[in-house]
Amino acid sequence: MARMKARSTKGKRMTRDTWKTKVWYNIVAPKSFGGAEIGQTPANDPAGLIGRVSEISLKDLTNDHSKHSIRMQFKVDSVSGKNAVTQFVGHDTTREYLKSQVRRRRSKITTIIDVRTKDGFKLRVKALVLTAVRARDHHKTEIRLKTEQIIRDMSKELTFPEFVHAMLMGAMGSKIYGECKKLFPLRRVEVYKSDVMEKGVLAPVAEEKAEEEKTEAKTEAQ
Repeated sequence: MARMKARSTKGKRMTRDTWKTKVWYNIVAPKSFGGAEIGQTPANDPAGLIGRVSEISLKDLTNDHSKHSIRMQFKVDSVSGKNAVTQFVGHDTTREYLKSQVRRRRSKITTIIDVRTKDGFKLRVKALVLTAVRARDHHKTEIRLKTEQIIRDMSKELTFPEFVHAMLMGAMGSKIYGECKKLFPLRRVEVYKSDVMEKGVLAPVAEEKAEEEKTEAKTEAQ
């Protein structure tokens, strides 16, 4: 019977399982979105998490099934313990949903505008207005100009979290619809995409502000 010769491992480099050295971190939404956990990710070094982008549907974050077609992107901005804290960097809407809204013998009017919020965040916003019947060119121009004006005015009046909330939860679309239907019969308005182009300075959320005021009051009393 032939004998099996054992293979020598001498001189061979042993491969190291780097996966075992990784630590799992919780990806956390910004406080303006409730600070909910939106996922987990592994990393050898917390610094390597900075800049990672996670995507989640608005339906999963709010439990609102009407928002299933909206996908949000969050980028890791800082790490605190086992939590990777993120910031909203944009959203888009599934192509299948947008296609399902377009009908024959109706007009599709797209508006793309760059705006800056009250607290200095610069965003590129894309809105889609769908008419009930086919519109003439001058009606399209009027609707596009009115849409731009509404988005620009809202950006000047609202902080970044307020603007994002209005954009995602329908307040912006409702305002565009209400004003533009005075110009021409409409079917639907969708603010279907946004991108954060420049960061501003986030103001403390209400809870943090209240806590700071309490601390200041205690200090003054002492």
